[in-house]
Amino acid sequence: MLSQYRIAICDDEIYYQDELSNLLKTYENESGNKLDICRFSSGEKLLSQYEETIFHILVLDIEMGGLSGMETAREIRKKDEDVIIIFATSFDNYALGAFEVNALNYLVKPVDYTKLKKVMSLATAAIDFKRDQISARKRYLEVKIKNTDVYIEITKIKYIEKKRNTSIIRTGDNEYACYETLSQLYEKLDVNKFCYVHQGYIVNFDMIQEVGKNTIVLADYIEVPVSRKYYKDIKERFMNRIYVKLQEQTF
Repeated sequence: MLSQYRIAICDDEIYYQDELSNLLKTYENESGNKLDICRFSSGEKLLSQYEETIFHILVLDIEMGGLSGMETAREIRKKDEDVIIIFATSFDNYALGAFEVNALNYLVKPVDYTKLKKVMSLATAAIDFKRDQISARKRYLEVKIKNTDVYIEITKIKYIEKKRNTSIIRTGDNEYACYETLSQLYEKLDVNKFCYVHQGYIVNFDMIQEVGKNTIVLADYIEVPVSRKYYKDIKERFMNRIYVKLQEQTF
């Protein structure tokens, strides 16, 4: 699957900017990935335009006039803990400094393509792993049950019920009891998909089949109570969903 990565090259010599850019384009063609490359001639210029998550990878020249690559990396780390940093240097003696700012690796100028290819493969693998983690967090609810981390597929959750000092998470086939409060669980869920219907119940809105004055009917004819506090909002959202579905069928 084609992946896309945003890369910043920061070097005060145009020659090395061109060299790195050409090598990265070669890697792009070989790997099949899409690389969006931006170039900066100083650490100051990079920092002035830097926002968290704007880049996936930074390739920083260490020996720049003004702010050095190492100093630039330290400032970047105050803004962004996740961006991958790769140093480019004419001297093979910066390992300790690279460790300090959690750099992935460093390239010695003139840059060897084989080494760049290996470093880029490591970098893109780390980014893909992070993306998979984020995607998994969106698909699964993580709860601790009897000192074990359990991952529950979010789309299968019908409702969550408060029962004494536990929360019961009910899916189509199973129920899971954990000691997290409803409010703690709610913070982990998409508020566009899950909603309170009662102080003791959170439901998956996609599971709602019918909204009554006192109860809500979920899939498989499961009934849960709805309080006056939440009834009006739930009813409006439910009717809006029906309206949207009817409009989709019309067109």
